[in-house]
Amino acid sequence: MYDRKLIQKILQCVIDSATGSSSFRRGVALCFQTPIAPGMATSSSTILDYTCFGLSEGALRETAGQLRNGVTIAGDQFLDRCRMGNCYYYPSRSKPDYLRTIYPSNRRFMTLHGWSHGDAFVVPFWHPTGMIGQIILDDPEDGRIPSEARRHRLEEIADIAAVALRDACELEALNVEHELLRFLADSAMTGLLVIQDDKIRYANDQIITLLGYDKTDFSDMNPWWNFIHPDDRPLVWSSGLQAMESKPRLRAIRKDGRVIWLVSCANSVLYGETTAIAYQFYDVTDRIRAEELLKEKALRDPLTGFRNRSYFDDAIQIELQRSKRYRREFTLAMADLSNFKQVNDRLGHQEGDRILSGIAGVVREGLRDSDWIVRFGGDEFLLVLPETGSSLEGLIARLTASVDAWCADHCDRVPVSIDFGWATWTMQQQQTISELVRAADAMLYERKALRKGDQNRSVSASADSGGSETR
Repeated sequence: MYDRKLIQKILQCVIDSATGSSSFRRGVALCFQTPIAPGMATSSSTILDYTCFGLSEGALRETAGQLRNGVTIAGDQFLDRCRMGNCYYYPSRSKPDYLRTIYPSNRRFMTLHGWSHGDAFVVPFWHPTGMIGQIILDDPEDGRIPSEARRHRLEEIADIAAVALRDACELEALNVEHELLRFLADSAMTGLLVIQDDKIRYANDQIITLLGYDKTDFSDMNPWWNFIHPDDRPLVWSSGLQAMESKPRLRAIRKDGRVIWLVSCANSVLYGETTAIAYQFYDVTDRIRAEELLKEKALRDPLTGFRNRSYFDDAIQIELQRSKRYRREFTLAMADLSNFKQVNDRLGHQEGDRILSGIAGVVREGLRDSDWIVRFGGDEFLLVLPETGSSLEGLIARLTASVDAWCADHCDRVPVSIDFGWATWTMQQQQTISELVRAADAMLYERKALRKGDQNRSVSASADSGGSETR
């Protein structure tokens, strides 16, 4: 696309000036699609636009019809023998084919060695890359071929026309490029911000959709990174270019307060006449949520909802370092279900899963939010109790009573109970995690043995008493 009104205005001014400063009474001004190199058959172009002057209604209709059909002009149609300075004079018998599309004047000329019916005088618009257009003149009032002085005047007009057409086309190209770049930016799937002098100079449609701010919000935002989550702002501070090369993930706060995740990258650009930074933001909220969900599933036992051994191996080291830093105790408590094997054997694994899940919920409800539980084995749980000393008798008694009450209501066909053992980390002893787990497990077996002994002394021995359980 091009600005036809502007091109037409230039061509009309050119043809008016050319006919007004010469004796020619008819003319056609052409602008080519691409520059033509005279003398080269491989260099050709079609006509971008044209305007006519002095043609009769019939001649204008005939000429316009021919030009609209897509006339092709080749470089080898400009003959050296017909050249006069920077112009071309074509007698009727040697006219190129494209000139024959212009309806000739009906006048007959009687001047000796002068103009003849069907002749044409061509004044090119020269550009460093070749010929970009021309004026085709016909029907001189005095019947003479232009003198050198007239020729020079026509060439001056053509030179001005060439500059005007070149500037018009370059301006149009810039406009087209600008509109194309704006379209690409506004229709991009990524958010785009151009930052200059710590101000947002440009925001595309996608970033407006992502963050919920309008263009006025962005232009007034000071500092520009106010929408970045406070914890992630160092990633975009200072120049931003080195920090952003790794395309980090950062959190952004939408205008409605919702937090989303973005991947960002930055590039230096020239905006106006000054360097700016173009930040691209990709919305990866759904991807990160999916990753977190997968990670959560990978580190959590699906039946009980407790963490698994893989999570424990990493997270317990963090807990250990925290306790060392603040010089505070923490306790690991091991829990084991008695008679649970009988549930699976007699009632089936589906019923066993129901009971295990129910007991897990009871234990979870009896702990603080800061405590966390690991499913350590089939029916073994490991409780991690931060900032907790070794005096757990009260907590263990409450948990045991809660589990016993639940089991009495939900699994009366097989008596199930829970046993605990624990070990506490202290600054004085500085035990390893393995040592704590072994100590808690040893205490668990001691307490389990004591409880079974008490049951055997108070209840007569029977085959179904559960006293000979094998782990």
